[in-house]
Amino acid sequence: MDSTEKSAEAARRSTRIRAQIPLRVTCLDAANPFSEAGHTLVINTQGCGVRLTRPLKPGTEVFLDELPTGKRATARVANCVPLGAGSQCWVVGIALDEPGNIWGIHPAPADWGSEPAAAVTTAAEGTPAKSGEWPYRQFSNRGEFHPGRR
Repeated sequence: MDSTEKSAEAARRSTRIRAQIPLRVTCLDAANPFSEAGHTLVINTQGCGVRLTRPLKPGTEVFLDELPTGKRATARVANCVPLGAGSQCWVVGIALDEPGNIWGIHPAPADWGSEPAAAVTTAAEGTPAKSGEWPYRQFSNRGEFHPGRR
């Protein structure tokens, strides 16, 4: 592991989870009206990554709603990158103004601060997901879980 990997892990404050959670992203800038329903690509307690059909400028204030949990949140665009050369979509990184588990993930990773460590430890030891079930309960010690990787 090189020093850039160590600093990236130190900067991340909670485990990332790949998850497609439906939501609506609405731009709060009156000069740049935009609202789009979509799904998250990755989530944690500080925010999410979302695929959108247009770029949003970093620093732009946004509102997240229509989450399955019924929760709403204000946030800011942290970054925005095109999804491949010539793509019509962008991956937009969104930082929540108030960090938390607005996503309804249960049990949550220990570093999300909402679940006892014992429940997460059991899941991290390799409890297999049921066939066709998203493995929300599986987490790695490295900060991000990839269901397809071994």
